[in-house]
Amino acid sequence: MSISTKRVITAVIAVALFAGVWAATVAIANATTKEFTADFESTVGLFPGSDVQMLGVAVGKVTKVEPQGATVRVTMKLDRGYKAAASTGAVIVAPTLVSDRFVQLTEPHVSGPELASGINLGLDRTAVPVEIDQLYASLTDIATKLGPDGANSAGALSDLLTVAAENLDGNGEAINETLKEFGKATATLADSDEAFFGTIANLKEFNDMLVENDSELAQLNRQLDVVAGFLADDRDEMASAITELAAAMAVLDDFLADNRQNLQTSVENLVGPTQTLVDQQESLEEAVRLIPLALQNFIRAYNPETNTLDGRGNLNELSIWSTDGLSGSTSGNAPPVLFPGSEGGQ
Repeated sequence: MSISTKRVITAVIAVALFAGVWAATVAIANATTKEFTADFESTVGLFPGSDVQMLGVAVGKVTKVEPQGATVRVTMKLDRGYKAAASTGAVIVAPTLVSDRFVQLTEPHVSGPELASGINLGLDRTAVPVEIDQLYASLTDIATKLGPDGANSAGALSDLLTVAAENLDGNGEAINETLKEFGKATATLADSDEAFFGTIANLKEFNDMLVENDSELAQLNRQLDVVAGFLADDRDEMASAITELAAAMAVLDDFLADNRQNLQTSVENLVGPTQTLVDQQESLEEAVRLIPLALQNFIRAYNPETNTLDGRGNLNELSIWSTDGLSGSTSGNAPPVLFPGSEGGQ
């Protein structure tokens, strides 16, 4: 084998080894980096090679910028060792008006799911800055609408500014105090956020209840309208009645003031009879139950033909009671006198 042939073989082997090392290096790099895409409304000033950052630190590069109809799809690659949260968003940031822009990932990975390779972030997870020409166009539009050919064509805006300046003149301290108190109120609401939002939730439930009972509320409003109409028709009579009631209350007040001592004495004197009635409650209940029966028997005992009260005694019961009484028995009492028509009478 000649020396030239050996050199060729050696060169081929070196190239093969270099290719293998390079392929292995690329494979290892691809295995440890993550590539994903994001859709943006526009990508002015963004190019392949632009930085991908998290928390202001470069963590990757933009590899492709491709139009996709009305949107632009940007392919990005994270460097080895950097991770983003699965819920992260992507925002194009313009540090200055003339510098290149970069993509800012909004959520670095701390714990939980992480951003996987091959995922695409839709328009709902991306944002782009307002362009300077859009800002100029908005300012021009506002100036035109507020200018002499717009809202200030009759001097209304000038009058508004003049009146506002006059009203605010000398009220700087009051406005400052208002802002301070508003800040304190905001701090109080911040400390009571759970109660505040709970109140809002309860108001929502109350509102939902009103919506569900809309027909009943409408009927109630109609009824209240009818009642209000009646009151309106009789307002003179009501005013007169209220006037007379006020006069009566004045007389009653004078009476109570003049007889306060007598009323106190009367109330104290009622304590004894009231206590007696309470003590005799069972006897009173028995009397209320039996008095109608006694009156009924009395009416039936009256004989209109002879103008007499007729009755019949039961001597046998009297003798039994006498015998029990002589023997010292306490098992019975004297039988009641029964009139015709009562239980046990003829």
